[in-house]
Amino acid sequence: MQRNILLLSLVLLFASPAAAQMTADDFFNRAVDRLKEGDAAGAIADYTKAIELNPRDADAFNNRGSVRRRTGDHEGSIKDFTAAIAIDPSLAAAYLNRGVAKKLKGDTAGAVADYTLAIKLDPKSQSAHYNRGTARREQRDYIGAIDDLSVVITINPSHTRAYTHRALAYRALNKTSLAGADEKRANKKANP
Repeated sequence: MQRNILLLSLVLLFASPAAAQMTADDFFNRAVDRLKEGDAAGAIADYTKAIELNPRDADAFNNRGSVRRRTGDHEGSIKDFTAAIAIDPSLAAAYLNRGVAKKLKGDTAGAVADYTLAIKLDPKSQSAHYNRGTARREQRDYIGAIDDLSVVITINPSHTRAYTHRALAYRALNKTSLAGADEKRANKKANP
């Protein structure tokens, strides 16, 4: 009987699940793969496990926050982005992502503040300028919107939506000829 118990103990010891032997990087990489396969819940679970094994992994928090945002968990995503920023204050993507989540929650001012921080860290970030430009337009800061959207157009002259939003800002300032020129560019880019 004791021999059976010892044998069973050895079997259980060596037959532990493969997940128990996985590293934080393994869980991180599997989360990326799961997300590619459309398994958001599995990706969140794997990022969570990666964070448990390495609680100083800013990228894991940032990525889990992105998945949470896509699934509609804006509050959870903001917490994850904030954690990523606390670990790595130079992670521009976390500020950008947190700004998007704040915007989705209706906090346009908070979003603009985060986009501004992302731009300070990465002045050539097309996404940060575009998002701040559209948010500023919503805040009726038309000049700020035009400035940001002009940066986007300088970086990417084919960015149709930047022309469209800049045209709306020009129209709000009664600069109809500039608005019309941007509308033409947007239509030309959309229908080559």
